[in-house]
Amino acid sequence: MMALSLFCFTLYAYFMASFSPLLGSADYQSIIPAERICKPGPQLKASLDKTNCLVIGDSISIGYTPWVIKMLGDNYQVQHAPWDVTDGGALDSKYGLQCLDMFLQTSMLEPTTYDVIIFNFGMHDINFSGKSPEEYVEPDEYAENLRSIASILLSTGAKVGFVLTTPVPFSVTLNNRVKQYNRLADAVMKTFPTVVTADLYTWVTDACGEPPYESCIIAAEQPSPHYTQPGYEYLSIRVKDLILDLVRGIDQNAHHFRPQQTARGNPVSCEDKSGKVVTVCPYNSTCCDSLFSVTGKGCCLHNPEAIPCNDGKHCCPAGYECESSCSVHRCSCVKAQIIYIK
Repeated sequence: MMALSLFCFTLYAYFMASFSPLLGSADYQSIIPAERICKPGPQLKASLDKTNCLVIGDSISIGYTPWVIKMLGDNYQVQHAPWDVTDGGALDSKYGLQCLDMFLQTSMLEPTTYDVIIFNFGMHDINFSGKSPEEYVEPDEYAENLRSIASILLSTGAKVGFVLTTPVPFSVTLNNRVKQYNRLADAVMKTFPTVVTADLYTWVTDACGEPPYESCIIAAEQPSPHYTQPGYEYLSIRVKDLILDLVRGIDQNAHHFRPQQTARGNPVSCEDKSGKVVTVCPYNSTCCDSLFSVTGKGCCLHNPEAIPCNDGKHCCPAGYECESSCSVHRCSCVKAQIIYIK
């Protein structure tokens, strides 16, 4: 009996080795890119007695927004989207378009309105660091994303401005790409007669010259596209002027509105460790820990049972697992497939 059992086991093993794919092969597993967790919008709803302004952009806009707030004074409520003070903010235009609906609402997913919205994408679209290939956006897609974003922002009734991307001081190659994307952005914005563009690129080169340069009085220590605090103050002068230009065109009797989608279900509340609700996600989404959100929470959109990845930036749909190699720069999701042998 033992000899027969051993023979049957050996035959089974031979059959499986001959006709089944190897465990861990591409046929056995499917791999898809992980989704990036959307960070929430600003904290405050619109003020009834102030001019409400929203800045959408990357870490450079995070740097100059506090100076814009200081320069404009108490008659303005200026907020940044997403609500992120430590990372790349709205990142690239793909991420911006993906998460835009959240950016235009509060962190508690409350509808709100803005008198002025200014936005920028570009630095992350060129993958300036070389570390985040998921951020890179091809030029044609970049232009199309900007077109879609501008259309959505204009539909809110706000006055809209675009800020051209600032230089990359440490690389002529990357800086040439910035100039290429700025030309594309400028052309797109010219198709919207009411969108005003601020040339922050030239504003910087007026102070620092054309790249490459190893140092400039307003630039951070190289290699970096960022700025010193006096540098961010310098950038904010041009951004402040853009906002004031847009405010002059506001019809004080206009009622700003944003068409709201019909709710398909209840939103999802995200609680911190104490049980306090700190962020709200749209229906059919999953709350995730977010490494770079001020609230510590973000949303995996359109995935009701998503799996948050340990990097605090990505998530995978139900039935998938985050690859062990996931990092804030890149991440994939792996799903084991059941193979039936006839």
